[in-house]
Amino acid sequence: MDLSKTIEHLQSEVETHLTNLVKDHEPNELYDSVRYVIAGGGKRLRPILLLLSAKIFGVTTQQAMPLALAVELVHNFSLVHDDMMDHADSRRGRETVHIRWNTDTAILCGDVLLALATECVGKTNSDAQANLTRVYGTMIRELCEGQALDMEIGHKADLTTHDYLNMVDGKTGGLLSASIELGGVIGGADSETCHVLRQAGKSLGRAFQILDDLLDLIADDQRWGKVQGGDLMEGKGTYLLAESRQRAKGDDSAFFAKIRPGSGLTHEEIPLARSKMEALGILDDARQKVHDYTSNAFTQVQSIVGNTDELGALIRHMSHRIY
Repeated sequence: MDLSKTIEHLQSEVETHLTNLVKDHEPNELYDSVRYVIAGGGKRLRPILLLLSAKIFGVTTQQAMPLALAVELVHNFSLVHDDMMDHADSRRGRETVHIRWNTDTAILCGDVLLALATECVGKTNSDAQANLTRVYGTMIRELCEGQALDMEIGHKADLTTHDYLNMVDGKTGGLLSASIELGGVIGGADSETCHVLRQAGKSLGRAFQILDDLLDLIADDQRWGKVQGGDLMEGKGTYLLAESRQRAKGDDSAFFAKIRPGSGLTHEEIPLARSKMEALGILDDARQKVHDYTSNAFTQVQSIVGNTDELGALIRHMSHRIY
């Protein structure tokens, strides 16, 4: 099995279908922004997870593609709206939609992406349409709940790891768990199997987000595409910050307690924050958590009857990214 070729092939398939989805839509004043978002690229991990999950149950790429497009469109809808809420100027090295156009256009762009996703679910040829709709709706609800918690935890002086992981289970895990579960639903998997798939996605969501937090502090700027330590500079609540507040004592406790939205660290303070976290064992702990949650997801997927090699390999691959 050549996982890289499989991923490359499925990425190409998803890109083609996404582009064709809105190629001729009008009015251009609206759909130029939608096409801009779709052309922004990305690894397309969520649709690929869905396609590989569906494959376990004998569902072809063609049959599962509308669902795969739906989860990617929902993901992009969330990014457009998140960028507005975070007042972000750039995404993947390009201007965000509300900066390139305006806030009104960005709101409509996100709404249209969500509408297109719903249409794709409706186009899916499956006897399990009711269950597909249920999981799809749960995905969006959990995503919004996670975003609301994300807004809340940034301002909590007593932010705990439990608080943070609860947010991750919605904002990151909601999409990843639904992507994997929907593959089982369209393949006619029983409720117990779908539950296992969903739990695997939740574990993967935790691994994915903790790794994202870790890379923000330690990844090479040029490959990562962001300023190193950007989360701490923004005062954003992360796994690393939550653990730092819980473990730090004395002056270190005061140092981490001051980090809030609107009063983050300066660029010059990032190396100091990193050295303090290293001394507290937080970076090594984060690496271990990524490994543990990935192993949980892998084991859960492997427990399913069928050829899970490709999905399992992708789950392991996601935990080894360096940018």
